[in-house]
Amino acid sequence: MIYPRTLKPGGCIGIAAPAFPMGKERTEKCAAKLQELGYRVKLADGLKEGRNFHGYLAGSGEERAEDLNAMFADPEIDGIICIRGGYGSAQTMKYLDYGLIRENPKVFVGYSDITNLLNAFAQRCGFVTYHGPMVSSNILEHYDNYTRKSFLETIGDWERLEFANDAGEDGKIRPFERISGGKAQGRLIGGNVTVMGRMMGTFYQPDSRGCILFLEDVDEHIASLDMYLTQMENAGFFEEVSGILLGDFTGCIDKYEEEYQVEEFLRDKFSRFRIPVLSGLQVGHCTPTGTLPIGAWCEMDADQRTIEFIKK
Repeated sequence: MIYPRTLKPGGCIGIAAPAFPMGKERTEKCAAKLQELGYRVKLADGLKEGRNFHGYLAGSGEERAEDLNAMFADPEIDGIICIRGGYGSAQTMKYLDYGLIRENPKVFVGYSDITNLLNAFAQRCGFVTYHGPMVSSNILEHYDNYTRKSFLETIGDWERLEFANDAGEDGKIRPFERISGGKAQGRLIGGNVTVMGRMMGTFYQPDSRGCILFLEDVDEHIASLDMYLTQMENAGFFEEVSGILLGDFTGCIDKYEEEYQVEEFLRDKFSRFRIPVLSGLQVGHCTPTGTLPIGAWCEMDADQRTIEFIKK
């Protein structure tokens, strides 16, 4: 597995829009913020032109794929950070030049709908990607100390990297919750539940065998989460997973029975899998949010509540 060269201050960041569009005024603010942080910036053509298809797509699937292909081919760009998620990255998948991307591995960052691309580049192109902060969603207005530290450490130079949550007001780091005990190891895959569920049966469905699976979501009804997870289970996606890590599920409620909390649902759903499961990772649609390296070798100990990544 390739770890793309470290993105350092003074380097050039390409801002991509593989999913939802972004207005020119906010795009300019996003570029200015990265420049303020010490980076040079290049915008995807769709952002420069202000492409907006029906309010929810930053251009056609082919156009957005061409923007990504061009950014990976551009030798000046050191890393690519998505401006936001939303919907639509799945439409780019058949137009991406995976051979070109494989030959030009770069730091690639996003989450939510970008889950499609994180896993495809890690598994089809052989380099680690980063489930981390996006420019408009996080960096522009919510780039707190934990989010920034976790991001820079994770994309940085390391041989072993422990993931831990942020410290609370009492100065104590919030521990992970053990759903099922034991140890597991494998390469990390995953991301947003609803996006992962829609991958099932496609040519870009990740190979989950021997992997550690990470999942998160936001503002989904528990019944909807159940539907997507059941789809994944019926597709055999969980059968050879080594372990499971569960992130933030802010706003996920049961509209039919308010007393049934998402934490209880996750315990009900995953405790029967008889593999190590940890929940409560501060990763996802939350502030602060940590960064996870998709495709990196992960070792988890659910009994000790530890998560560590090793370069191999």
